[in-house]
Parts: sequence; structure tokens; C-alpha cells
Amino acid sequence: MSIKFYTRFVADLGTRGPSEYTGIVELGGQETVPTDPKRVARLLARDLDLEAEEIRVLQWARLH
Repeated sequence: MSIKFYTRFVADLGTRGPSEYTGIVELGGQETVPTDPKRVARLLARDLDLEAEEIRVLQWARLH
């Protein structure tokens, strides 16, 4: 089962600088809604092939 979220986060792309993303993301295989910003950063980083420390979550809300 996948869950859709509205999210706003900043990714540190190293030499390319920071990049802000605002929009809908879909996470597959999630049984529960992650609420801890560190957990959310790890999930986003995994999908973007980044380190969790490179993601700063600004907003995160489940879509109904």
C-alpha cells in the first residue's frame, strides 16, 4: 500500500547548492504515517539517493 503526502523540504545538493521541493510524494510499503521529521528525512533521502542529513523537512502532511 502506498501513502501520498504533501511535502516541502530543502535538499543540500553539495556543489550545486540547496534545492527546495514542494509537492506530492508517494511512499510505497508504509504501514504507518511517519511523523518524526528525522524519519521523514531518511525516507526522502533514500528515494533521492542522498544522505538524511542533506534533507531538511519544512512541511509534511498526509493527503486524504
